[in-house]
Parts: sequence; structure tokens; C-alpha cells
Amino acid sequence: MSITSSDQSFDTQRFIHYCENMYQKNKAFDDKQTDRLARHRHLEPESAKFLASLVIAKQAFRVLEIGTSTGFSTLWLAYALNNLAQSDSQTNLQPQLISLDIDSERSQIAWQHLQAVGLSHQVDLQVIDAESFLKQNQQTFELIFLDAERKFYHHYIEYLHHALSVSHILVVDNVISHADEVADFITTFKQDPRYLCNTLNIGAGLFMAVRQS
Repeated sequence: MSITSSDQSFDTQRFIHYCENMYQKNKAFDDKQTDRLARHRHLEPESAKFLASLVIAKQAFRVLEIGTSTGFSTLWLAYALNNLAQSDSQTNLQPQLISLDIDSERSQIAWQHLQAVGLSHQVDLQVIDAESFLKQNQQTFELIFLDAERKFYHHYIEYLHHALSVSHILVVDNVISHADEVADFITTFKQDPRYLCNTLNIGAGLFMAVRQS
């Protein structure tokens, strides 16, 4: 399933205010949930802003997000791509963000948030299992953001290698808060000479692997 649109209006200050309210409401919701899977589990604001900064600094026109949830990080990635689209008049490249989630209800909520701030035209939300998408994917992405069910990450490794070319970046969330759950996955990249890796003390911990060869 793919959802697309063509919104044109955008207001930066309104966007920032919207994101602040969205995060606080979803955090309050998550704090009341006893079932981890019922939580929206949004990226921390400082991590979301770092991702957006990385997209803009790198001029990453092709971005893949694995784990949409209800779209907080998606909003910030779309914001960054919208920034690139508005500021770059030297290229005919069209910014592209593909965001994947298996949960159609959460993807629909994310879509509503994107429409509310005028950024839905930047995003292709796909309701699909991440491994299924990666298995058939033929594209490379300048930035891949991974924030999904950690127990499945080891299934993605070889597909991620194929989706990243030289200078492309993989960013993984929750690598400090849930270090034991991602340790083997992270070690695989750290031991691979094709990558230059760092763990950043931002939010719940971000792991960044830059493909260097």
C-alpha cells in the first residue's frame, strides 16, 4: 500500500509548534501504556532535529525510514527534504522520503499529521513489512533511518548493505537505551571495514554508520 499527495503550503513556525504539541501528547499517551507495543514510542525531539540537520547538511535527496509509527520522525525528515526542495535550484533531483510501517492504522495517523503541516507531498508512506520491502528494493538511499522492532534487525543487514553506497549513512535509534537488544547488530557494522561508525549520546542514543568503501 502506498499513500501519496501534493500539498504545497508550509509554515516553519507552525510546523515547530505542531511537532512540540504532538510530541507532548504522544509522550503522555505512552506514559500511560503498560503494553510496550501499544506505545507510539516516538523519537526524542533532539534526535529528530539531528536527523533533519543531517539530511540538510548531507543534501540527502533519497531517504528511507524503517518504522513510521505515527510519524514524529517522519515529519522532521519531510521537513528537511522540503528545505532541500525549496533551497536547491541547481538540480532537477526531486527529494524522496519512503517511510515503512507494518501497521496501517499508525501509518494513516502519520499521514494525517503530514497533511496537517503541509508536508505529505514529500513522503511515500508504505504499509509493508520492512524485510519484504528491502528484499525487493533496487534503490540506494543517501540516508536510512532505522527505528523499528529491534528483534528483526539482524534480518535486514545484507539488504541494508545493498541499499547504501559510498558516503551514504545508516542511523539507528535506541542504541544506548536498549544497548543489549542491538549489540550484535551494531557490532556487525563496527567490524565491517566498509563503514566508519560512531555512537552519539543524543536522545536514546543514535548509532551512525557511514559507508566509506
